[in-house]
Amino acid sequence: MRRGFLIAISGIDGSGKTTQIDTLEARLRTSNAHVLRIWSRWRPISSLPLLSLFLHKGYAEVHSTSSIGFVETHIPWRSGVASVWCLLTHLDNFMKTTIKLVIPLLLGYTIICDRYTLDLLVEGMADLRDPSTSRRLGYRLLRLLPHPNIAFFIDVSGELAFSRKPDLPSLEHFTERVSLYRELCNKLDETVIDGKQSRDEIRDRIWERVSRDMKDRRGG
Repeated sequence: MRRGFLIAISGIDGSGKTTQIDTLEARLRTSNAHVLRIWSRWRPISSLPLLSLFLHKGYAEVHSTSSIGFVETHIPWRSGVASVWCLLTHLDNFMKTTIKLVIPLLLGYTIICDRYTLDLLVEGMADLRDPSTSRRLGYRLLRLLPHPNIAFFIDVSGELAFSRKPDLPSLEHFTERVSLYRELCNKLDETVIDGKQSRDEIRDRIWERVSRDMKDRRGG
């Protein structure tokens, strides 16, 4: 049985996740030594051979930015290759994220996850230009990850995110992802926070919910 407490904070690049996670982590550490922060973003393992083939054939390109590097593919979304790619990339995500989470949760750690199921789904669907209703096996696999005790989605417009991260490819890169985040967040029971609020207002709202739920958990 899980003993730890899992907090997921999601949002598009430029939404302010890292700032809020820094603050929350510092605040939790003042009263809890067993705090762990993990970052969940795809990196190829089982998908590496197929990625190498895509790069060689011109079906994928790597974008390097000031903060991240990411792969953009150009695969016909109706093809069987797209489904294989989806399965392999999310098998990578599932294995790496599960390994990072399971033992610390069993040991009773409070874990803050910078990007989680919602973000991984959005990136996968945006890359393959899938709708939020897609039922590819890779997306269903991600839903087997441990359910967070609390999940926050910091919602900002594509325009605001792009103004903060102008080294990412285009405004369209943000707007299509924002639409997917908004369509998927309710299905995943995310608490939506308006990212146009001040940093202090967002910080206070996150802390109010986290402290209340952790107190209730201890009391229960």
